[in-house]
Amino acid sequence: MASTVAPHQKQFIEEFGNLYAAYGLKRLNGLLIGLLLSSEGPLSLDEISTVLNRSKGLISDATRRLNVLGYIKKIEGPESRKDYYTADADIFINVFHFNMQTVRKNLEIADRFQHELERQPKKDAGRWKTNLSVMNAFYKQMSDFYDGFEDLWNKKKKEL
Repeated sequence: MASTVAPHQKQFIEEFGNLYAAYGLKRLNGLLIGLLLSSEGPLSLDEISTVLNRSKGLISDATRRLNVLGYIKKIEGPESRKDYYTADADIFINVFHFNMQTVRKNLEIADRFQHELERQPKKDAGRWKTNLSVMNAFYKQMSDFYDGFEDLWNKKKKEL
């Protein structure tokens, strides 16, 4: 792969980086995912480092983390001594799983603290109790809404 990318690919990569940063995540992870999603084939750490203009150490750390999450995967490439990466075929459902873990964690926190506050006198923490009730209802609704989503996605994916 050349060390430069087409303008529309560069814009795609930048927007992925900005999206990740907007969510409070590492911009580099978004840049890396954007690059791999828009690349025709697997890229080595050297190629990724060159295109993204980042050190190989930073790229290595980011690829390791994204690989563990199932967003990218390490594969064999033309040179056996190098690590090559590509976007995981299941990246989007893996991102969904990660997001649903956050939903479930928020629901668990709301449940736990609602039960804790139920033991408090009514006049204490009234606003907090209300906020926890809303939080609980919101994340329960979200969880219920997405129940079965993965099955629907797997059917849709087969059609693609």
